[in-house]
Amino acid sequence: MAEKNKKKDVRRYYSLAKFLVGAVLALGRNKILKHFHAEVEAYTPKNETFIIIANHTDTMDPGYQMISLNRYVRFVAADFLVRVNAFTRLILGKLDGVIVKNRNKPSDVLIDEIMENLRAGIPVGLHAEGLITTNGETGYISSNTGKLVKDSGVALITYRIVGGYLRRPRWAETERNGPVYGKVIHEYSADELKNYSVDEINEIIRRDIYVNAFEQQKMHPHTYSGEKLAECVERTLYLCPKCNKVGTLHSHGDTLSCECGYSLTYGEDGLFHSDKNDVVFDNILSWDKWQRQEWHNMLNSSDGLILSEKDQIIYKVYDGEPKELCSDGVINIYKDRFELLMNGETVSLPLSTLKRVQNASKQNLVLVNNAGDYYLLKSSVPRSSDKYVAAYYYLTGREYK
Repeated sequence: MAEKNKKKDVRRYYSLAKFLVGAVLALGRNKILKHFHAEVEAYTPKNETFIIIANHTDTMDPGYQMISLNRYVRFVAADFLVRVNAFTRLILGKLDGVIVKNRNKPSDVLIDEIMENLRAGIPVGLHAEGLITTNGETGYISSNTGKLVKDSGVALITYRIVGGYLRRPRWAETERNGPVYGKVIHEYSADELKNYSVDEINEIIRRDIYVNAFEQQKMHPHTYSGEKLAECVERTLYLCPKCNKVGTLHSHGDTLSCECGYSLTYGEDGLFHSDKNDVVFDNILSWDKWQRQEWHNMLNSSDGLILSEKDQIIYKVYDGEPKELCSDGVINIYKDRFELLMNGETVSLPLSTLKRVQNASKQNLVLVNNAGDYYLLKSSVPRSSDKYVAAYYYLTGREYK
């Protein structure tokens, strides 16, 4: 009886969601694709219940996949998306439009909910990287992804999206006019998946959904026109390749410049150009790979206070709801801890006690410790949250992928 009730709960709004999505697709499919300059290949799944896994380039990625399949899929979504506005609270939250990934809960809880949906016959969508790519390359995919697919006993559909990152980079505030392409790469039946190990399934997923936006752009050039093309790129690029300083890069319009005088223009091809300086890195991905290694070296060779950043808006999240603690806080990095300075007090977060340090949205930072304290840090100025995530991994002796 308990199992029946669980199935009934996850299906509670499923018929309504299918109807609403079906109506939107029937009436607005072409308008949606035209607005986002997108082309997607239509595909009819061979299996009624499946997991669809795609790379993550833009907030519209779930839409592209549902348009391709012409059906509703219940996607896994980060908890902050449910809190964006009243509409998302209703559609994504109260009406169970998505499976919410709560950062303060164990991953087992999320896996159980995914399995409940699949057992109830509801297709589930995952972006295996977890977050929209910060640098244009498909990111790290947890080995648990293959295990989830293997244990699910349902079909797997892999889907690849190209162009989404250059059309709307995660760091940007403005959209660009340029093409996006989406298509199903393969559908693997449940019986077919039985013949693969977990490692082999992970390799299949990595291969099928991998995209390097800048390799693609150089092989098949497209124009991504718009205004203020470089603004807020310092949300991803935090280390200058000329002076090797952190946090000295600033953007305005189409220009990214450093306090040392180094200056570049971000072009409609998604690449950096300059008439004044040598272009050390012509794309964000190459720059980011270099800065991660440099940042790793800097962290390991530093003592005392490594970095201090002000203008932090600090929240504590209670039962999924953020409560603002301070609007002008400071975050400090030491070799063994992060410190939050707010309202004349210091909250010390030893790295050994942190269980989750993650990026959220465009530049927000999530810190969760073993005691369940969940801090959300926003900033009143553009800044990289990724350098803190990288610092956490590097200072605890782990690889950051």
